[in-house]
Amino acid sequence: MRSYCAIYVDAGYLLASSATRVSGTSLRRGVAVDHAALIGGLIEQVEADSGLPLLRVNWYDSGGRPGGMPDVHQDNIGLLPRVKLRLGRLSQSGEQKGVDLRMGLDLATYARNRVVDVIYLVSGDDDLTEAVEEAQFHGLQVVILAVPDQRGRPHAVAKNLQREADGVILIDAAVVDSAVKSLALDPALVPGLGDASEGAGVGD
Repeated sequence: MRSYCAIYVDAGYLLASSATRVSGTSLRRGVAVDHAALIGGLIEQVEADSGLPLLRVNWYDSGGRPGGMPDVHQDNIGLLPRVKLRLGRLSQSGEQKGVDLRMGLDLATYARNRVVDVIYLVSGDDDLTEAVEEAQFHGLQVVILAVPDQRGRPHAVAKNLQREADGVILIDAAVVDSAVKSLALDPALVPGLGDASEGAGVGD
């Protein structure tokens, strides 16, 4: 039987952490994301790291439309080769519902059925620690694939999760920086602000 690796992406973690890296704020609407380039970079990295072909990317997110239905961006992500949308829903208060549960159940199912040999988990959520342990019990390796912060450390990954995983590696910073762009304007490009900032302090 051929061996494979897989990627489980907590989209909330990946996009918020990437936004923090490039814009200083975790707001996903503050960045423009080239999802195809970002996912392609992840695939290339894990295949090189594991020496195994990728079976699939499972992309976990809250449905962007009522009832947990995908929005336009999610529809496009789901059409990418070897990408499977796994959607939860948003509560009325805007909180994710069902995403962590789906990830945990899928981890356990993949492990029990030996679907793959290595899963790269793009998440920092401590709530997944028990699911990681269950997967390992069945012989699966689980490696955390973390967004690097500006100091080159894993961004927002729970210590518990790091301890239980079989390893922690960083997503290639160049992939994040090229695929995720801040929508905030450079103050130098705003008429008036550039001149004002250049003149600040004169005569103090």
